[in-house]
Amino acid sequence: MTAGAWKEVFDSEQFNRKYTYTGNDLGASYSREKTVFKVWAPTADKVSLQLYTAGSDKEGGRLLLCTQMRQAEQGVYEISIEGDLHGVYYTYMVTADDQTTETGDIYARAAGVNGARSMVVDLRRTDPAGWEQDGHVFHPLEKSQIWEVHIGDFSQDPASGVSWAHRGKYLAFTEHTTLNSDGIHPTCVDYLKKLGITHIHLLPAFDYGSTDERTCDTFNWGYDPLNYNVPEGSYATDPFHGEVRIREFKEMVAALHKAGISVIMDVVYNHTATRDSFFQYTVPYYYYRLHPDGTYADGSACGNDTASERPMFRNYMIESVLYWANEYHIDGFRFDLMGLHDTDTMNAIRKALNEADGGAQIFLYGEPWTAAESPLPKGSYPSVKAQIQRLDKGIAVFNDDTRDAVKGPYDKLAVAGFVNGMQDQEEKIRRAVCGLFDKEEKSQPLSPAQILNYVSAHDNSTLWDKLVDSVKKDGDYETKHTDLLAMNRLAAAIVRLSAGIPFMQAGEEAGRTKQGEDNSYNLSKQLNQLDWQRMYRFRDLADYYCGLQQIRNCFSGFYDLSEQVRQRPQFYTDVPAGVVAYTMDGIQGTDPWKKVTVVFNANAGSVAFTLDAGEHRQIVTEREADADNRKKAVGTVEIAGISAAVFVMD
Repeated sequence: MTAGAWKEVFDSEQFNRKYTYTGNDLGASYSREKTVFKVWAPTADKVSLQLYTAGSDKEGGRLLLCTQMRQAEQGVYEISIEGDLHGVYYTYMVTADDQTTETGDIYARAAGVNGARSMVVDLRRTDPAGWEQDGHVFHPLEKSQIWEVHIGDFSQDPASGVSWAHRGKYLAFTEHTTLNSDGIHPTCVDYLKKLGITHIHLLPAFDYGSTDERTCDTFNWGYDPLNYNVPEGSYATDPFHGEVRIREFKEMVAALHKAGISVIMDVVYNHTATRDSFFQYTVPYYYYRLHPDGTYADGSACGNDTASERPMFRNYMIESVLYWANEYHIDGFRFDLMGLHDTDTMNAIRKALNEADGGAQIFLYGEPWTAAESPLPKGSYPSVKAQIQRLDKGIAVFNDDTRDAVKGPYDKLAVAGFVNGMQDQEEKIRRAVCGLFDKEEKSQPLSPAQILNYVSAHDNSTLWDKLVDSVKKDGDYETKHTDLLAMNRLAAAIVRLSAGIPFMQAGEEAGRTKQGEDNSYNLSKQLNQLDWQRMYRFRDLADYYCGLQQIRNCFSGFYDLSEQVRQRPQFYTDVPAGVVAYTMDGIQGTDPWKKVTVVFNANAGSVAFTLDAGEHRQIVTEREADADNRKKAVGTVEIAGISAAVFVMD
């Protein structure tokens, strides 16, 4: 049958009624006495199980067993194998249309090197010491700050102080480290504690296909999924034995939790590494979104959009998220290209988490866009900004309107935004302060709890590089230019003093550079890694970020995520162009200050601003953010060029 013909079959009510499996036991269910293997393959004529001693032929392993599985109901094949199979590798031989294909298990929880073979695992044997005492770490979203990092980038730099064996690995997060091991200046997790980070967002850490785990000599962000429920092997000290990566991933999570940091996992369910995936080998064409003519949808720009609207892939996504949350104690999930998933699926994931023990506090957010159009069936809606009111209020999205208003469009490197000189951005900044999309958007978020404010992420240029390319335009990314530092600080202030949840790329607080590269997904480790010497050199900027977050956490007008907070900013209208200013009254019994006044000045020169009557303290100046600052201010004051100023009345 053609792909188009299979699409008609899979879309039919008859197929879904007959073959949608409602159990949650697909994959290899282990016990010491036996392991039960179940695979959903409704289009297969025959499925056999193969057991191996090793995860790849190159390890000198051998085939232990090849046996045909029994066809059960709802398209499931199953077999029970006696004995303790922990550490045994396996694949399925799927025969359909007179063709037999060997495939890994899409439900596998462990795998061998490069994910080619699945592995039976006793998960309890992978628990590190004290894992039973570890649990989710939840912070109030109102006072959260998310820091996004690639696991390898975090510690690859020798100046990180991480031991050689653990650089670029999960276990780097378990070490207490300082700059060049000097014993004075904290790096890695100890640095995050000092910075005040509440959530660490890890770029993809499931098993992906672009890095050879045997050598680890290449770099990739990891947005090419292979085994969704298996940790990536290149971050483990031993990628050949499937239990090692699981244990070390758990050790990483436990170390972050011990430091009081929540762990967010970047998940990429919208496409697979290639069309020739384990999904395709198991049930050809079912798991992918096709056009009526049988061609693959390509809204991901990866050539193979998955079909979240299909019952079995929707169930797969739900079970996968629950598995990571329960087995690995993951505290939040960021959905790559969430706009490719239908709103019903995203809401079903939220509902499933809400019904799990403690799951209502697990944070969900994603990218509310696609790379291109992707066809959904009639009655389904994509999880994009225009449909945000169809999403559960417990699902947040990135506000790219604020990002572009603050620093300029992501795809036009030389074009500026508010902080770096673009005119007529004031209204967009005012809307950002209130936790809204740009006014052209037809649908607005239900509340600022659905908004992530940010000016940098792993995609596109770093904030520092964007400022260099739009202002200096000289390719010098190393010099600490005074004006660029001022722009960086102003951008940070807008993000943290606006309604919504602040998010940043790792190193933004230290002028991180990738030497102007705006898509470093497969470039060198050296270009991508955090430069810990630079992190120290820009420590005054990081201190400013830290002070801003502390101020944000003090005042409900900044951190409140309710719909009502949008009414609190009272904007001044008699201010010069390039200035946004507003005041908010404090809430008695909640806030430490009676009134807060905020001024964003994007002009190169200073401007005069008249405060409301009474004595104020200026707690944010052009270079410092300190809630305890005793600098008095009365009447008309000068607001420094390219700066944020915050005044409070005690």
